[in-house]
Amino acid sequence: MTDADSAREDLAYLKTLVAGEPGGGEVWRFTGRLFALGGLVYGIQCLFHGAQILGVQSPGPVTLFFLGAPTVIFLIYMTYAIIKSGNAIKPKGATGRAVSAIFSSTGLMNLVFLVIFLPPTIQTGDFRIWLFYPAVVFAVLGGAWYAAWLIRKRLWMLATGLGWMISAGLMGLTRGHAAYVLICGAALFLFMMLPGIAMARGKAD
Repeated sequence: MTDADSAREDLAYLKTLVAGEPGGGEVWRFTGRLFALGGLVYGIQCLFHGAQILGVQSPGPVTLFFLGAPTVIFLIYMTYAIIKSGNAIKPKGATGRAVSAIFSSTGLMNLVFLVIFLPPTIQTGDFRIWLFYPAVVFAVLGGAWYAAWLIRKRLWMLATGLGWMISAGLMGLTRGHAAYVLICGAALFLFMMLPGIAMARGKAD
């Protein structure tokens, strides 16, 4: 390999770090569909919890359903989508792999948080414990989007990350109040579902 060939390869590598590698569109759309579904089902969950905060009583099994069903639905769809898409959703290029790793790690952390917060909520019957779960998840999502912005330098990614983190802080300050629900619902629809729809349609990159 000549010095010129080596220089061209180095330049091509640097371009993938800055702009991503062509052919990663399906990965982008796949991720967008997951975000759109997540924003929808967790938004519905948020409305249910909001009704509880406002005094609406529900039987224990119904509450348990709304605590776990959104995550179950999301995981079932994600598994189905992964199997259906196959190799088409493998990230391409250094940038794609880095961003994919960030959000994969975030998903695993969210499952751990579920194990941390769900059992004590059920055991004690104290719903206030569960209210920490969305705020923590939102903060982690904010960090993931901020990391994505550091890699991709897309302004909307920075706005999304800051939106998640600000929402998490405000939710911590308003836990147990009606404002908590409004903030939670707004964050889910503004920073998860809407960006997800745009990504799924290929409009956000």
